[in-house]
This record gives sequence, C-alpha cells and structure tokens, in this order.
Amino acid sequence: MISLHGDALPSKPRWIQSDADTVNARSERIFKTLVLVVCGWSLIEAPLELGVSDVHAGLVALLLSKLVVLGTGLAAVAKARFARETFAFLCGASVLAIAPALPMEFNHSFAIAIFSSIECFSKAACVIALGVASSREKQSRQQ
Repeated sequence: MISLHGDALPSKPRWIQSDADTVNARSERIFKTLVLVVCGWSLIEAPLELGVSDVHAGLVALLLSKLVVLGTGLAAVAKARFARETFAFLCGASVLAIAPALPMEFNHSFAIAIFSSIECFSKAACVIALGVASSREKQSRQQ
C-alpha cells in the first residue's frame, strides 16, 4: 500500500530553506556585531566628548547618554521588545545630527572629524543592517 504522507514531496526543497536560514543568521550576526561596535565606539570616544564640555554638567549628561546607548544596545542584542527599533532610532537621529556637520569638522580639526566619521558610518551601517535583518525575518515568516 502506498502512503501519500510518506511519498509526498516537500513543498520547497530543503536546500532553499537552509540557505534562507543561513542568510538570516548571517544578517542577524552582522546586526549584532554592528550594535556592539557602536556601543564600543561610544565608550572609546567618551573621554574626547568630556574634554570639550563643562566638567560638572557635562559629566552627568555624558554618563546618562552613554548609559542609554549601552543599555539600549545590549537590549537590542538580547532581542528585547522594541529595543532594536529604539536603538536604530537613536543611531538614525545621531547620523542626522552628525552628518551635516562633518564638512565643517574637517575644516576645524581633522582628528575630531575622523572620530565623528567613524561614529556616523558605524551608526548608519547599524540602521541599514537592522533594515536588512528585519526584511529577511519578515520574508522567512511569509514563506
């Protein structure tokens, strides 16, 4: 007797699904890596930001901003609810604030402009990586 369940072909070849899983895992890994890069760079440039601001008021604001970035970033890596979108929003807002001032920074101080450029590019890459990872996740859920 022939069983229809055992002889039936899967609706999609297994290698296509495993390739999609590999791409999803890779885009997820890239996003998490970029989040950690942004958080690490935030800590690296903290002493430079402190040197420019008023010591008393600036220190509290700097610590609070770094805590928000680090907390949201680590929550995004852990896939906490809304953390990824919040972190991407913070990165996007930062890029929109930094990018227009980059040409003036290059005229003022080359070293500061390089630090700002690295920050801007890493945050922009993080926003793009989240977009790619989210679209891949939605595509795999629809299939």
